[in-house]
Amino acid sequence: MIFPAPSRPGRGRELRHDRRRGRGCARCGGEREPGGGCARHGGAPGRGGGRSGGERGSLTAETVLLAPVFLLFMLFLVGAGRVVEAQGEVNGAARDAARAASVERTLSDAEDAADKAAKESLSGECEPEVSLAGTEWKEGALVRVEVTCSLDLDFLGFGAAKEMKGDSVVPLEQFRRVE
Repeated sequence: MIFPAPSRPGRGRELRHDRRRGRGCARCGGEREPGGGCARHGGAPGRGGGRSGGERGSLTAETVLLAPVFLLFMLFLVGAGRVVEAQGEVNGAARDAARAASVERTLSDAEDAADKAAKESLSGECEPEVSLAGTEWKEGALVRVEVTCSLDLDFLGFGAAKEMKGDSVVPLEQFRRVE
């Protein structure tokens, strides 16, 4: 036969013993009322406490009120992620366009190559506008390309478009003759 360890005063062993027999409240260890509920918490018999009648169903109401807020927050995160991703793509398209323009011999060929490279890089995301403004077409100069693209955010329900700009500067190919 196994004997229980002797209880030490102040450790609450007596309360646990009473709870096993259904005498004390499960939350506070206090006395129960004749109906079975706790006098301090007003809980239902055998439950160890509970919500009062005025709070019944409040979790459902909180969920109904907070669900749209949570969904709007998630849509905002998706939209912000899309903007960041699109900015990276536009910057990459500007870099590719500047590289393509820097190896051409004439300014008109460079403009065509930059436009083609930007369109291939963005591959249908948007219709890019490519500008080589500020580029001096001479040996040892720099090719500056600016790509502008409009990002459509309608699919998220925002009903807006954001204009994205990316620019890149690349040195003109040194060992190529420019005209």
